[in-house]
Amino acid sequence: MKHKVVALGIDGPNGQLFNQWLGEGLLPNVRSIAEQGVTVVHSHEKRFRNERCWNSFLTGCDAPTTGSTFQADRYVYFNQAIQREGEAPFYGLGQEHRVCIFDLPAPLSDRVDGLQVTGWGSELNASVPMSRPEELMAELVARHGPDPKMESAMRILDQRSGEADRSFRNPSLYSVDDLTRYRKFLELAVARRTDICLDLLARGPWDLFLGLYVESHTANHLFWHIAQPYPIPSPFPAGDDPLRDLFRSIDAGIGRIAEALSPDTYVMLFTIDDTGPNLMDVPSMALLPEFLYRWAAPGSRALSSGEAGAPVPPVRTDYGGHWKHEIWALRTADGERLLTSPMALEAEGDALSWNPASWYKPLWPEMRAFALPSVSDGYIRLNIAGREANGKVAIDDFDATIAEIVAMLEKLTDPRSGRTAIERVVRTRENPFDAPHIPSDLIVCWRDGPPIDVLDSAHLGRVGPVPYFRSGGHRSHGARIDNLLVVRGPGIAPGSVAPEGHLEDLPATILRLVGAESPIPIGGVPLLDPGRSSGGATAVKRA
Repeated sequence: MKHKVVALGIDGPNGQLFNQWLGEGLLPNVRSIAEQGVTVVHSHEKRFRNERCWNSFLTGCDAPTTGSTFQADRYVYFNQAIQREGEAPFYGLGQEHRVCIFDLPAPLSDRVDGLQVTGWGSELNASVPMSRPEELMAELVARHGPDPKMESAMRILDQRSGEADRSFRNPSLYSVDDLTRYRKFLELAVARRTDICLDLLARGPWDLFLGLYVESHTANHLFWHIAQPYPIPSPFPAGDDPLRDLFRSIDAGIGRIAEALSPDTYVMLFTIDDTGPNLMDVPSMALLPEFLYRWAAPGSRALSSGEAGAPVPPVRTDYGGHWKHEIWALRTADGERLLTSPMALEAEGDALSWNPASWYKPLWPEMRAFALPSVSDGYIRLNIAGREANGKVAIDDFDATIAEIVAMLEKLTDPRSGRTAIERVVRTRENPFDAPHIPSDLIVCWRDGPPIDVLDSAHLGRVGPVPYFRSGGHRSHGARIDNLLVVRGPGIAPGSVAPEGHLEDLPATILRLVGAESPIPIGGVPLLDPGRSSGGATAVKRA
């Protein structure tokens, strides 16, 4: 039996804050839907990269894919989460079900009978606006406006296809003007996103409507330090919290959408991924690449030269430029000669021009190991003879070289706290040729604690201090991520809860509510089954 389902995602909230605001009544519409229906906790394990959770959601499987690729013959690294083509998603239901998709981080699918829009707005570093029918995107922009932060987007190139993509610049965490402008951008984007959802819903009827609020993700990255503990003091007045206010705007948008739906429609809200204080950006993107360069080229320093053990200057708050320019200003004479500047990479359309690990790419063929560009855990790849085009490490030396790198990493210290910086190093393969779909040989997990802006090595010197890039970040590799699912609709008892599930159970749950069979093999199971009996949902009544 067919049912109508409207599923709305809230991307990348901090679970603790989200639940706190929910309990305080600051998110009344989400709370109302939960009280009218069922609440479920679903979890997944963080592995490889931040956006990997979307692979599990779109396919209904805990897929081993990392979403990134290293081409060893050319020393080229692709780190774009969403491609123009991809695996068939669970919502490709063919002619039997009408489906509308708005702004999921997913390619367009030939199996969807309905409307698809992706890339109107995105939190991803690289995105491309696409729709089906093709003219729909331009029509929506003309009627409702673009994502405000994309109006001045940089033009970048998809390294696989050579086609144009776009990328937005993050504001400086140190500039109240930059942050205020982005606050307005995100608030306006939420309002426009809600209007577009209502517009698309009115073009139905739809058996399934899937939409996503991405602004929550971006806001967590940019506004964490304004009301939460972080080394950078808030440039806003006490009590002002743009992050909280943006979530309230998303809640208001959800209320508008829910109010427009008929009582026989299942309304599903789900959070996906988790954010908190950023502990990984700076060490993974700026500090690790430099230490690996120094380790591979003894006696040379390309960035921010200093001596280990020297007094550490206070954290600066007077940075005025974009993060990549402030980091580039810390280059040495060797760095000026050897590294590719972010300006040159930006002119080439490189989507990762702002990531300092990318500046070392010309040196990778001559290094024994190098850091791949990352925005989460640190990723290290060895330069193996017979695997890489210009390999420098013999296959028989793979284990010994890994041991040498790990020993170096384990001795890195944060001179501000006196603590070692590394929590653990994860080895991804036993043999250099195992698991070729995983670009890195090692994953570096940084220790929880005060965010790092400087690191010391007794043998390699000091790197930093450097400015912070984003105050909100993701959880480390291997962490369990708990997210929330609330559903109201026919057959679901108000105020009920269901047993915990997993992220890959969400597609199976959506399909069960729609009354559709999965068009692809999925590993999850439905968390709810309202039509199972005359007694209603399988959810357990809250005491």
